[in-house]
Amino acid sequence: MENARNDWQNHREEMWDYRADRADQIWDNAGDFYNDVFDDHWWGAWGWGHGWHGYYHTNPWWWWVPTTIGAAATFVDALVPDPVYIDYGPGYTYPAEGSPPPEQQTIIINNQPVPAAESTQKILDLAVNVEQSPPPLPPEEGKKAEWLPLGVFALAQQEKGDPIMFLQLSVNREGVISGAFTNVLTDDNKSVAGQVDKASQRVAWRLGDNTDTLFETSLGNLTSDVSPVAIHFGRAQSQTWLLVRMPEPAPEGKPAAIPEIKRGVPAAKPASK
Repeated sequence: MENARNDWQNHREEMWDYRADRADQIWDNAGDFYNDVFDDHWWGAWGWGHGWHGYYHTNPWWWWVPTTIGAAATFVDALVPDPVYIDYGPGYTYPAEGSPPPEQQTIIINNQPVPAAESTQKILDLAVNVEQSPPPLPPEEGKKAEWLPLGVFALAQQEKGDPIMFLQLSVNREGVISGAFTNVLTDDNKSVAGQVDKASQRVAWRLGDNTDTLFETSLGNLTSDVSPVAIHFGRAQSQTWLLVRMPEPAPEGKPAAIPEIKRGVPAAKPASK
């Protein structure tokens, strides 16, 4: 039993080290794929930001600014302040006919394996049973912010692939998630709708009206530079992909400020029961 636990821990450490290398690869290969998305002109240009004049004098890259779990806990009412990091163990899938029963599935919460019980209803509550919010626009001068940007992320497979899909995610004071998705090769743009479970920091969302493909991670994960995200396809198949935080595009002629990735399994306090 002790050897099994050590093997499991070693595997996770190797996986997180690999994810850091993959993040470096994604940053290296991003090029200028993402230079024209999620700035102060983008939202109104594809027809969602109605009434948005396409100019934010304070910071045109406001949507790209990362946050910390402490800042999110201050902003979101009644949010548990300690970071909760979620990973996905062997056998984890969106419960469906033919999949392992929940007691045989595992998610890793703050480095502890726990059964993925009640997973279906929680994901539905957070990602499906929520109305689409308006775009997360910056505050007008002198007014209180309604949205806190979580940043812009490349959505990529863990194993391979160039960064061509990007997400902007923001949260409001009630824990509602809004933002947008873009595929820069196909010019496919969709809104994001989801929610944070304040007690567990679990986050789930959908893209546009698609309630068959759902995304799941934690708010703690979304404050990291690289983190896993579970994508559930049609309630029959799940895959673990990566979210890699993208630095805001640099001024012309200057390199982007690439962050120094933190390697190793994220350390956190034990999750609340």
